[in-house]
Amino acid sequence: MTRFPKVESLRGELKRSEIRCGIRYQLTTREFILQREQRTYRIALEDILGLIECSDEELARETHRAVGGHATGKPYKIVTSLLYQVSPSGVIEQTFVSLYTRLSPAFATHMAKLLAAVLTHEL
Repeated sequence: MTRFPKVESLRGELKRSEIRCGIRYQLTTREFILQREQRTYRIALEDILGLIECSDEELARETHRAVGGHATGKPYKIVTSLLYQVSPSGVIEQTFVSLYTRLSPAFATHMAKLLAAVLTHEL
């Protein structure tokens, strides 16, 4: 069983959490968190510019930037203006990046609904 580092203070209300193929996916009303081994990626929903289903070929080409490339689910590209990568050695802030991963259909649908709500300020 994979042990994930504790996520300090989730922002927003936890809406969905999944663990698949050694990767934890969490979605709150304010952020998307992806954890793999000792690395955590945190993206505020307001910073997400796009959630785009992509092809397996595009995911394979971007394996150096993919997180959870071998997990189950459909491949997605998350385009964001700001991403925080947290590891035991510290926090790295990255701007205007694309994060490639696989999301379950239910997770992607839930995330799209929350992103739409953020855009229309319904949360």
